[in-house]
Amino acid sequence: MENFVRAIESEQIQLEHQVRTLGEVLTAYIEHCRRIGRRQATVESYEMVAKRITMEMKETSIDILTGHDFDESYGELGKTLGANTIRQTHAVLHAAFDQAVKWGWVAANPMTSATPPGRFKPKREALAMGDVYRMIQRASSPKELGGEGDLVLAMAVILATITGARRGELAGLRWEDIDEDTCSLRIERQWVPGRGGQHLGPPKSSDGPRTVVLGEVGMALITRYHHLIGELLNREPKGWLLSHDAGTTPLRAKALGAAISRLGTSLGIEVSTHSFRRASATELMASGVDVDTSARRLGHTTEVMLQSYVLGSDDRAIAAAGTLETRLASRGLPLAELLPVPQQVS
Repeated sequence: MENFVRAIESEQIQLEHQVRTLGEVLTAYIEHCRRIGRRQATVESYEMVAKRITMEMKETSIDILTGHDFDESYGELGKTLGANTIRQTHAVLHAAFDQAVKWGWVAANPMTSATPPGRFKPKREALAMGDVYRMIQRASSPKELGGEGDLVLAMAVILATITGARRGELAGLRWEDIDEDTCSLRIERQWVPGRGGQHLGPPKSSDGPRTVVLGEVGMALITRYHHLIGELLNREPKGWLLSHDAGTTPLRAKALGAAISRLGTSLGIEVSTHSFRRASATELMASGVDVDTSARRLGHTTEVMLQSYVLGSDDRAIAAAGTLETRLASRGLPLAELLPVPQQVS
């Protein structure tokens, strides 16, 4: 009788334990991420990871998958994909299995026994201010003189340099974000590339929106840019600050990044929008601005900017803006010459 009862209990346990496949785990995890409010771009990147996994692995029960199975899979992926992509794949799989453990779908995470490719970080040099000047000059010069004839692109490079804003944050700037009274701009939003276009989201930094104080030169350049764009299109610019139709249509964040990279390539400069963040951070730190003030300006954490216990202040933020623009000018970047500021009549 006891043997009969144990047999019945064993069958009941087996019935309760539903065998799930890797494909089912990934699908459930991605839906879970969407439900808890992960960014759309993040969810879409997880969906891309799921597409990289072979159908054979997706149809395999998670109970029998091992770290060795995934290591072999990484070897196959490595024939067509880069190490960074495989590391991203590993990270998503690891997170998906962590969630599966929480749900009670599997006893242990097999990804702890898998080994993604190592991370190699080449030494990066800060973008030279002389190169920044050349890029702005090429972007703003007329096409008949060998330039791009694109004031919007020139202003994007200037703003990227003096604010350190990310490409999506630059594309998300609106004219109402500029406060002339305080010589500052407010980074409230960013355009995030996604499937079928781009969508608006909050800034990437964990602290959310931030205010970036501008120096007198930076504020004057924005005022001059507003005037030039208005003259060029014969109407008052409103709405999106970086726009080729006076603010109606924003730049696409991805297209802005590509345009800046192409601009650099035309001058023999390897550059991305992130290069300007590194350049801004380098110049701020070199000028003695404390880490906390620099971090808040760039929308970073102090851990990213280097560990610091020095607290920033509004006075330091104003000093940082003026110092940065002064250092850029001293490195061969005559900003006012690129977008000439009219002399004020006293």
